[in-house]
Amino acid sequence: MVYSKVVSLFVAIIAALFVTFFARDWFVLHQCGAVQSCLDSTSDYQNITKFIVTFLTTLLAFFIGKRKIASRDRFFVQSAFVMILCADFCFKILYNYFGTVENRENFISLGICFFFVAQMIFIYRHTRTSDDDWSFPWICCIPLAAIIAMVFLAYFQVLESLMLMAALAYAPTLLCSLIVACKTTGVGFFPKNNAWLIMLGMVLFSCCDILTGISLLTGADHSTMEVLASVSNNFIWLFYVPAIVSLALSGYRRGG
Repeated sequence: MVYSKVVSLFVAIIAALFVTFFARDWFVLHQCGAVQSCLDSTSDYQNITKFIVTFLTTLLAFFIGKRKIASRDRFFVQSAFVMILCADFCFKILYNYFGTVENRENFISLGICFFFVAQMIFIYRHTRTSDDDWSFPWICCIPLAAIIAMVFLAYFQVLESLMLMAALAYAPTLLCSLIVACKTTGVGFFPKNNAWLIMLGMVLFSCCDILTGISLLTGADHSTMEVLASVSNNFIWLFYVPAIVSLALSGYRRGG
């Protein structure tokens, strides 16, 4: 009963914060248009509350306790959320309050790297067939190959943008994570409800990352592209909040 009340309280607070910053995002876009300097100067509330939502969701993951599916599974969920929290710290705090023209791209790249590690943890978690399963998921070879490819491209100076290399390594990793998440409903290790939460979480996570890519890669030299970037950015957290909440709740065993 205590668990249910605390979990419900966490989810209610997250939902309330989501409604406020989502509405504020669109109000600011309406007031500023696609003028980035105006958007940046009026987005403090959104930046802080979005990071608080990630922090609360991480606490939700760490509150699993005895309601775990299995001990190792709880460890995987909590480890992944530590990486997610670090990633959002890079995106929401470091980028917006410590970023300069010279280092902002580095903060984005670091954030992508943290998300990369989180997805690798999720891949390992979602390919388990039992709590004692220590087998190496061969699908992890794809993300590892992507990293090696980026190292070679950097060494031969084919690519010089650290952010682009991080994104190119992350994209196949996200795809692999989505594939294995969708297969959890048939693995049998995860209870049915948990498997559906895993699949839902990763589908939504993939949607928000696609929007993030659009927001980051659309050019700033054309007004239409600026509008596309701003609109895409506003929709990211519409998918991201239910994604991370679903993944956190997927670590809870229902009943008992």
